[in-house]
Amino acid sequence: MKRIKIKLGIIGFLPFAFNRKKITKWKSNLFEIVDDFKKYHINAKSDTVNWGYSDSLLEKELPIISDADIFIGITYVPIEHNYYARRLNKNRVILSYNDMEEIISNKKFPIENLLLRVLYEYSIIYLRYGNRIPLCTEDTNFTHDDTRGCIFDMNGTLSDIVFSLHKPVICDVCRDNLRQENISDNIIKIAKKEIKRIKKDRYYKISDFIKKKPILSLLISFFVGIILSIIASSIYDYAIKYFIEKLKVKENIEKVETK
Repeated sequence: MKRIKIKLGIIGFLPFAFNRKKITKWKSNLFEIVDDFKKYHINAKSDTVNWGYSDSLLEKELPIISDADIFIGITYVPIEHNYYARRLNKNRVILSYNDMEEIISNKKFPIENLLLRVLYEYSIIYLRYGNRIPLCTEDTNFTHDDTRGCIFDMNGTLSDIVFSLHKPVICDVCRDNLRQENISDNIIKIAKKEIKRIKKDRYYKISDFIKKKPILSLLISFFVGIILSIIASSIYDYAIKYFIEKLKVKENIEKVETK
């Protein structure tokens, strides 16, 4: 299967740490990232409410690419209707971390998980619509209003995004819809398998477990402490015995030499 080529860009200033290597080194059989992130400035002034930027303005600001199938630009400025993603012309997508960065960070998710989720979402949309990204003004039906932890959740309430940032799924309804749109079972299988790798860091998964089950966590800590204590005691006894045996051997050798 020919992989979709995606170029990425940072549009304007990102006031938070972003691990670009996590994205550029991500292994996928569905898409490939072309080159590293490119940086672009926003030269125009905002033109919508709450200092936001409209689709028409961003279409002028974002680069037009010719050596990739899709361009996705990430930014921190608000975008039209306060969405977190907007589909622009010429197979371009703008992803805004405005509001989203705080929501994601507060729930202790890697900030990069949102972009990874979007990469899969728009790769499949690109294939579903005949190798193109439909505009926001077009009548589409690839999202669903209710939240299912699916990469096609609408997320009308922005905070619902966290439910699809840890091992997201392609729900059964979306799977059936994709089949009807001639997306092969192989592509769906690849996507479903790979998006399971989008997940929380281990440290925060342990932290969540402790919050949900504090008594069980205390019991586990107690028994682990006992086991470690027993292991440490056994190692100590073995070490003492070993050095005593070594010392006895050395003393015997010295006695033999003096005779």
